[in-house]
Amino acid sequence: MMDWNSIKTQGYKDVDGTRYNLSHLQDAKYHFVIEASGKYPELKCTLLVQYSSHCVSWGPKRGEDIDFSIHGEQRRIIDDKGVHRCFCDIRYALSSHLPGIFETFSDRHCLFTGHENWLTIEILDPAGECQEYEVFFSITRQSSGMLRIYVESAYVREPDNPGNRPVHLKRRDKVRAKVLLAKKLRGEPVRRPAGGRKGRR
Repeated sequence: MMDWNSIKTQGYKDVDGTRYNLSHLQDAKYHFVIEASGKYPELKCTLLVQYSSHCVSWGPKRGEDIDFSIHGEQRRIIDDKGVHRCFCDIRYALSSHLPGIFETFSDRHCLFTGHENWLTIEILDPAGECQEYEVFFSITRQSSGMLRIYVESAYVREPDNPGNRPVHLKRRDKVRAKVLLAKKLRGEPVRRPAGGRKGRR
């Protein structure tokens, strides 16, 4: 079983004699209460969180295929779009932070990406070395009390590859997750902060 949904349902992946537990990336639900504010009453929110294979794998360069005769056939993962990706030990290790991120999601901030998704950043400090763990996700309304978050990708960028820094992101153009959740539940648009594009480099 190489497709991501089968692997995730199974709850583990065997690679080179090592069994990697993936149960922390199975679908999970979290419950939040968003307090009343101004004219808006208190909201109770159930958050369904689902993870893509990109949280534990890297993909091929545009127009190329991954050579699994080099990386090992057991590392192959077929994502939801049919793309063959390679299981990554580093991304897998980082993925252990994801449940904790969404357990505390309502207290976080989210960045506008300029696309249809969002970004939240977890600051990690392994061995005294600060790293930014970037978690990209989409969020959709399922019902009056439920939202679905689909984690599209999560990784720490390579320090020796500054070209992959998303320069379009404005770190001060952010919204509190509670506000994002409330607006999505009410079916309201989420707009950038007023004046958010002025005076930036």
